[in-house]
Amino acid sequence: MFFDGPKIVLPDIATEPRFAYDEMGYYGATTIFFIPLKDLYLLGLLNSKLGFAYFKETCAALEGKNEVYYRFKRQYLQNFPVHNINFSDPAEKAAHDKMVSLVERMLELHRRSARTPQEKEMIQREIESTDGAIDALVYELYGLTGEEIEIVEGRR
Repeated sequence: MFFDGPKIVLPDIATEPRFAYDEMGYYGATTIFFIPLKDLYLLGLLNSKLGFAYFKETCAALEGKNEVYYRFKRQYLQNFPVHNINFSDPAEKAAHDKMVSLVERMLELHRRSARTPQEKEMIQREIESTDGAIDALVYELYGLTGEEIEIVEGRR
């Protein structure tokens, strides 16, 4: 059954993409959705800054007191422009494998328990660095220009 296997899970409503990977077969207690795939490459794309830019333009939004909450429903996700990998192209396969490796690293970092404030800060810096590497790879995969990257990152 889909619920019992590896899957990407997401909340119905969130302030940003919060796609997570469940390999333990958990069931959701409230309004969560899932994508029944074991696909760390897709997980990286969905959680990227470019993914967030797409969702800001596509998802219905609810105004909160100080934040905007996005609805991550199927009708908004189904047209997400996934960059399909040509596995016969060594450069494309290498990019895919690098994304999977970076996402595995991110998952490992989020599982770590810091014992000291210094260790917590170090893990957070590693998370930010890995997140930046994922975003850079996504920009490369989608062929974004410097100007387009500035728009995605809100610097324009």
